[in-house]
Amino acid sequence: MKFEYPQFLFAFLLLAIPIIIHLFNFRRYKTLNFSSLFFIKQINEETKSTQKLKHLLVLLARLLAFSSLILAFAQPYLPVKKNAVGSYPFLGIYIDNSFSMSMKGAEGELISMAKEKARSIIKKSSADTRFMLVTNDFEGFEQRLTTKIEALERIDKIEISPLVRKIDEVINWMKEGLSEEVITEKKLSSKQLILLSDFQKSSSNFDKLSMDSTIFYYPIQLIAQNTANLSIDSIWFSDPNFKVGINNELNVKITNHSENEIVNSELRLDVNGSKRDVFVDLKAKSSDVVKINYTDNKPGLKKGTLQISDRQMHFDDDYFFSYEVKEKSSALIIDGENSVENIKIVYGLDNYYQVNSINQNSFTGENLSQKDLVILNGWNEISSASSESLYNFCKEGGTLALFPGEKLDVRSMNYFLSKLNAPRFGNLVNSGTKIQKIIYEDAFFLGMFEKKPDKINLPSQTKSYSISKNNALNLIVMQNGSPLFLKLSNSYSLYIFTSSLTNNFGNFTTNALFSSLLLRIGESSQRRYPISLTIGSEAKFPIYNVPQVEEALKLKSENLEFIPQLEVNNDLSSISILKNTINSSLKSGFFEIIKGKTIGYIALNYNREESNIQILNELEIKNNFTAKGIEHVSFSSLSSESDGALIKLDKPKEYWRIFIILALVFLFAEMSLLKWFK
Repeated sequence: MKFEYPQFLFAFLLLAIPIIIHLFNFRRYKTLNFSSLFFIKQINEETKSTQKLKHLLVLLARLLAFSSLILAFAQPYLPVKKNAVGSYPFLGIYIDNSFSMSMKGAEGELISMAKEKARSIIKKSSADTRFMLVTNDFEGFEQRLTTKIEALERIDKIEISPLVRKIDEVINWMKEGLSEEVITEKKLSSKQLILLSDFQKSSSNFDKLSMDSTIFYYPIQLIAQNTANLSIDSIWFSDPNFKVGINNELNVKITNHSENEIVNSELRLDVNGSKRDVFVDLKAKSSDVVKINYTDNKPGLKKGTLQISDRQMHFDDDYFFSYEVKEKSSALIIDGENSVENIKIVYGLDNYYQVNSINQNSFTGENLSQKDLVILNGWNEISSASSESLYNFCKEGGTLALFPGEKLDVRSMNYFLSKLNAPRFGNLVNSGTKIQKIIYEDAFFLGMFEKKPDKINLPSQTKSYSISKNNALNLIVMQNGSPLFLKLSNSYSLYIFTSSLTNNFGNFTTNALFSSLLLRIGESSQRRYPISLTIGSEAKFPIYNVPQVEEALKLKSENLEFIPQLEVNNDLSSISILKNTINSSLKSGFFEIIKGKTIGYIALNYNREESNIQILNELEIKNNFTAKGIEHVSFSSLSSESDGALIKLDKPKEYWRIFIILALVFLFAEMSLLKWFK
């Protein structure tokens, strides 16, 4: 047995004091002469031997109580035995370097306190200890075991990272690195993991942990002084169809994470130098969606920045977004057996659309190049070659509108629809085909009507094709409950009209609703880029119409330029942010997409997962480990440099708690002897 603080053992010399007091008070009985025993008849007689035994037992109880306290303060432990020659202890240290660790603690930023604590632990470790120093960056070299000197050098290089990792993800990643090491398990005399983090609820996930009785865990929680925060959580456009001169309604979700109400907080919007300011009031612990309206007066690429002022964490005070306002939209109308001229007429009235028209029999996949919208006008059947070309067109972000003919070949058409996981056509029906309702609430109809009309002159359809139960969104519904017009709700942009546009099926083409639907389909056919991506997420940024030049595609910001990871699928290239090796060094802002020339912008934002600064308490942390069958857990908190001093390295078998209990037992025994021993 060894002692963490052996200097406390000198306190055993103080045990001589109660012994001396006991001997000094040990006197012989004196004989007292009384003229009468009347007044002492009720006094209990006590023999010299009984009194001596009582004093000895009380003395023993006191000595044992004081001895137990001394041993408890000395903190005895049994060191782990090294079973083989050349074995050594393993110490894994995780330093949470996410944005929440930039909050202020009692002695500076939490990340600085964590680094200092890790440095102190490493210095106190034995020279033969092997270390694994891990951060949220998950760099490959972090899984390798290092020496004491190397670990101390790497601590100085740790900086705040935009990446967020779950606790179970970190632990499993460290275990994976340990198992892949050349060094065998037999050479590790002990395995201990120290977790230096604030243990936010949003990132403290323990679900994927597994029981491991060979590892001792030491979670050290760093506590911030102030946890108030104001964040821009997300943004979206009510209508993401961008055109010159059309109003844009931008929705901004803002959250006040503090206990105090916020009044007149300024929210600033900047889109290509055009600025707008609005003022926000937020109750404590609440969120609100702020709407900002503005208009793009010129076509082209747009870069937008939202900013709100906050005194605490700043990573979520800015939100970047980008989009493109096109000057023209390219549409292709492919005429089938039962085509109508009305479609060409409608699109020909708007200079925004560049319209081409071909016959179904002359259609090839090459006709789809550079097209945003393709309309199948009066098709009755679809060949396998056309099916494959149109399927790839939809996969690459194109918009397809299907208007069937009078003699629909259900089998061939449904084969194509099944590739898109779209609803299938059924038999022709001629009852209940009058329009019953229009789903005005859907975003498709946004701005189409000044107000929801109570009475509207609806076109009359006499026939339509039944439709299978589907995962699409019904936009116009007939009296028989079947949709007349619907759009696919998955990742493909597909619109389906379930009746023919010919006069034999109705008079839909003569109604104003027909032209409104066509124009709205055209507006929605823009190949939309994500307005922003989150650093560390799996989202991809598609690249349409890539210039055919030899120069490699690259991303460029004010401070960084690199060639990103590209994924190619059917001639569609996508930029994957997650697979970039420089992920941890990415900063939020705009990245210019360059391939011979600037072809777009990617707006990158930090993950908002840590905006809500709620942390787990000690009991919750311990219970999460216990729930996974992990028993060797020693928790401590670190709000100042002096805290967390109870971390014991390579000393898992401690006995100070036992001696505290024994001290209480002996003190209780002493009191019992004094009160009850007669």
